[in-house]
Amino acid sequence: MKNFKSLSLVAVILLFGVVFLGYSSVSSLSNQGTISKETVFDFYNKVQFDQTKDQVDTELGILPTESAQLKNAFNYNEEDTGYGVSIILNENGLVTSKTLIYPTSKDIAFLTTKAVTQEQADKITDGMSYNEVKNLLGSEGTEINGTQIPFEDNKVSYIRVWINDDESMIRVVFGTDGTENNVMFYE
Repeated sequence: MKNFKSLSLVAVILLFGVVFLGYSSVSSLSNQGTISKETVFDFYNKVQFDQTKDQVDTELGILPTESAQLKNAFNYNEEDTGYGVSIILNENGLVTSKTLIYPTSKDIAFLTTKAVTQEQADKITDGMSYNEVKNLLGSEGTEINGTQIPFEDNKVSYIRVWINDDESMIRVVFGTDGTENNVMFYE
């Protein structure tokens, strides 16, 4: 069952990569010192699981664009900054997944306070808790996705990234029990 869960989470991750193509045209405002953590997470933090699309529309105050790749997926992008949130609705029309939209990985690298390496990623083992991973990497990382897992009573699985200034990064998927079940290092 763990392999099925891991494959499901990896599929969600890959789908989100497709959703966000085209958001890299905004300049790197965070590198110019004009973007704060609050700006990055403004839309993401306002979206809650089990909200309706109408509630999200009202909360964010803008109309979304509908994803051409995914059914019931909507992107809310703040034009001036390039940051935003993508949501997926379940069959009942409720938010079941939210993903942070950002122009480029470099535009959220400033949220990682300590550089990370391949060697650190290699030390992350299946079943490590978030606190163990955080202590190993030296910072809390950046939550970029939360997804309710229907076959686990809608408990939430999270994805966190630790990104270096050169855009190399560690991405860790934490299962619904809060432990690591997938780690990747990207150069």
